[in-house]
Amino acid sequence: MAVRANATARADIASRKQAFVREEILASAIGLFAKRGYRAVTIDDVATNLGYTKSVVYYYFKSKNEILWQLFQRTFELFFESAEAIRKEKLPIDVALAKMLRLHAVNVMKHRDTTAIWNRDESELEPQQRRQVRQMKRDYDAMFESVFEEGVKQGLFREMPPHVAVGGMLGMSNWLYVWYDDKGPLSPEQIADYFTALLSDGYRKPSGSSRR
Repeated sequence: MAVRANATARADIASRKQAFVREEILASAIGLFAKRGYRAVTIDDVATNLGYTKSVVYYYFKSKNEILWQLFQRTFELFFESAEAIRKEKLPIDVALAKMLRLHAVNVMKHRDTTAIWNRDESELEPQQRRQVRQMKRDYDAMFESVFEEGVKQGLFREMPPHVAVGGMLGMSNWLYVWYDDKGPLSPEQIADYFTALLSDGYRKPSGSSRR
């Protein structure tokens, strides 16, 4: 029993170590891809950035494309699952949409590097992967569109084509990764609050408010 327990413990340690190294490699690649662009980065660069040899990287990933594809899949899962969790809360529809939009903006700012790669390097994927990414985008937008459509039915939102409304809402936040400064005076949450208020209430002051 002791021998079996020791073997299990060693296997668990080895598994956790492998998972840690894999995450290190992904993090290294994310930083380099975001800073230099996918094409300018080699497997040697990813390895050297960590003090590894490229054979270590190839042990975990068979190619640079596999690393990129893993980043795309993880980015989609993060955004989709975050929004889906809010939708499943069964909140009032206007509250749900505002919360989804706010979290989308926060995710863009807190994951600037992966968002940059998602927006910029899709063309570097294989054709089948690009088709999958386009479907991912449709699925993500469709979730917001269904919430918006329900808000229109309930008389809460202005009637307009859902894809136009959602495209504008998400598009406004998607470029936050370009200009957001994590050393600036506002946190991602504060900026997301402003964006959500702007999207929910419009840029005009309510009638009767004082002018400044």
